[in-house]
Amino acid sequence: MNDCSIHTKPNAVLSSQAPIIGIDEVGRGALFGNMTVGAAILPDDLSGRFDEIDLTNTKISLLNDSKKLSEKRREQLFDIISDVALDYAIIDVPRAIIDEINIYQATMLGMRRAIETLIMKHGLSEKNTTILVDGNQLPSMVGGLGEYFKIHAMIKGDATHSSIACASILAKVHRDRLMIQYAKSYPEYLLDKHKGYLTARHKAAILEYGILPEHRRSFSPIRELYDQGFTNPNHW
Repeated sequence: MNDCSIHTKPNAVLSSQAPIIGIDEVGRGALFGNMTVGAAILPDDLSGRFDEIDLTNTKISLLNDSKKLSEKRREQLFDIISDVALDYAIIDVPRAIIDEINIYQATMLGMRRAIETLIMKHGLSEKNTTILVDGNQLPSMVGGLGEYFKIHAMIKGDATHSSIACASILAKVHRDRLMIQYAKSYPEYLLDKHKGYLTARHKAAILEYGILPEHRRSFSPIRELYDQGFTNPNHW
């Protein structure tokens, strides 16, 4: 099984005595390419619920749920967050894993890898580390480094807590950049526009040119078309 790729902050130093790790994912519903999980550890004075923390005069004063921000604003914040975060982890779960174990398990795997990466890198202790995951599903940490850590699900966490919001932006911008690179190889599919999600233009391109190797074959309608042999002959 192809493994996940992992990106963290070079030369990161963790100064927080009670770190909070915010976790979010992007690309779960896309038809094309990887799904990405972001994890962020912010300085103590920047980490908290939006209704309990004042970010007005900070470098991340423009922070919000990544879905509510323009692409330009997300790009700006990506560089700022990368700089101010004590550390972060960005995990790419490839198409092959998604198709092998299904998207739910792939998402849980990506979240677990993100958590374990930061725990291992900094020798974090379950006694003073809190992990906040966007949504209502938590990865199983049984048998792993995070088995005894405090992990909490937070519905709409990317619009509620700054650490999750930062993780969301890191994951979103990172994956969008990958889709823009794919668009250079497959310009007729317009991946830089829809980022691999099912849109009318994406579906029209698939029906005209065929399925690419990076399309998720466990997803409908890709599964049905793949079973019919409807692949792009120029890329297989």
